[in-house]
Amino acid sequence: MRLFRRRLDNIFLRVYLGVFAALISILLLGTLLVTLANQVRLEAHQENLLSGLFASLTQEQFNTPQSRDHWLQQLRQETGLDLQLVRENTLELSGLQKKRLNERRLLLQEQQNGDLRVYYPTRNQGWLLTTDFQQLTEQQLRATARLWYHRLKEDSDFQLLQDYQSLYAYPLQPIDTPFIEAPDLQQQTSAPGQLVTWYQENPASLVGYIQLNENHWLKLGPVEFFNPYPFPLLGGIFLASFAILAMSIWWFLHGLGERLRSLERASSQLAAGNLKARVAEQEKDFIGKLAAAFNHMAEQIQRLLRTQQEMIHAVSHELRTPVARIRFGLQMIEDLSEEERPHQELVRQVQGIDKDIDELDTLIDEILTYARLGQEKLQLQFVNQDVEGLLEDVISGFQRVNPDMELQLLIENPGHFTTEADLEGRYFQRAIQNLVGNAVRYAQARIHITCHLEADNLRVDVEDDGAGIPEEDWQRVFMPFSRLDDSRTRSSGGYGLGLSIVQRIIYWHRGSALVDRSPHLGGARFSLIFPKSQAENLPPLDIPPQ
Repeated sequence: MRLFRRRLDNIFLRVYLGVFAALISILLLGTLLVTLANQVRLEAHQENLLSGLFASLTQEQFNTPQSRDHWLQQLRQETGLDLQLVRENTLELSGLQKKRLNERRLLLQEQQNGDLRVYYPTRNQGWLLTTDFQQLTEQQLRATARLWYHRLKEDSDFQLLQDYQSLYAYPLQPIDTPFIEAPDLQQQTSAPGQLVTWYQENPASLVGYIQLNENHWLKLGPVEFFNPYPFPLLGGIFLASFAILAMSIWWFLHGLGERLRSLERASSQLAAGNLKARVAEQEKDFIGKLAAAFNHMAEQIQRLLRTQQEMIHAVSHELRTPVARIRFGLQMIEDLSEEERPHQELVRQVQGIDKDIDELDTLIDEILTYARLGQEKLQLQFVNQDVEGLLEDVISGFQRVNPDMELQLLIENPGHFTTEADLEGRYFQRAIQNLVGNAVRYAQARIHITCHLEADNLRVDVEDDGAGIPEEDWQRVFMPFSRLDDSRTRSSGGYGLGLSIVQRIIYWHRGSALVDRSPHLGGARFSLIFPKSQAENLPPLDIPPQ
């Protein structure tokens, strides 16, 4: 299922599936339309074929049961159909069916065995003439031929035939010479009252010939068979389907194009300098993912530029202070030289200038280190080293400079795992130095460095007994040039880059840096968590988070 969803993210596959679904829908819709249209057409075709016959049968009226039975028996003999008379009130009819009968129209009902039952109102109110047809075209043609044979055989009153012609859907034509259109039937002999039929192929129809007497014939038809797929119907359905398909594809591609245009507009705004330009993430499809990636990119660019601006402002501010002190010191040396002050005063001023230059050098080194660790796909040289030894080197250096501070190294290794790990030793020690140096500046008397060893991971905690860091500032401390207490940080010699450097070093070690409150000493606790092994087949890392 996940693979199928991933496949659907492909834009071309989505378009193809959309068009294919539209084609299938149009095919089903076209089939449904043809079926519905044919239901209406078939009923109209059947009604046209039978209307003339039943109108001819029901021109007379009966007054008594005897005359009714005689009339019905006569119609059966003339047509050869099993005609019946039923009362309308004995049938279960809908309002629409009753309306058809009141309009003297045929009522057609298809039976379960496939026969077609026909009802037609007689001249007597409430009585319906009914019969069943198995083969409609042939049976009604034979019944019509027999009816007019009996009515015209004695008296060839063709005027009566012409009067009824308008009721039929096909021509009834008296002729003298039969089978002109059908040479194959000219040799065929027939007796009066015998119907001869001829099938025509184009269009598919049936023609009947019946001999009235020695001199006259009656030609019936051609009676066209029902064609379920005429060209006008198929052409109309095709045009309608094509129009619906075109509208469906346009609607699908228009929505797709509109969302892509919104992405293009946002890209143009971003290129023009509007860093707040974003794209609405409406759906979770491939364009939605593209919009999410664009928004993430825009946020990253905005964050990078904001960080860059903050860095420029902070660097200029940090450089201005030592430069101003150097300028003041030079002015003091010049004044002391003119006043011929003692040599010791000049040395003190020069030492102050040298200290300010060291401060500038330290600041520049931190800025360069931070920038170097922010390079794309930085490649560090990992070497399997003893973590305990690296920590001891850092702690011993701080202990010599701060003899009054208690710095304690604790190794927690209940599983007796190896203390070696794949590290870039110089950067790892730099991270520990920054954390311990930060703890020395804010601790009162005690600092604990704890190394937790596990089978695959390593965690180093640096905690102190100082005031700690408020929880709402735990994320902000890792931002470059971030100062929670500006005056105290400046007096303690910090620049706001140390923790940012720590975070980037641990990022390139595929780990993370965290801060919380120390449960033992009460101050801040910084934790570095990273894997002990840096396999070469791991995918390269991108730019570290800003």
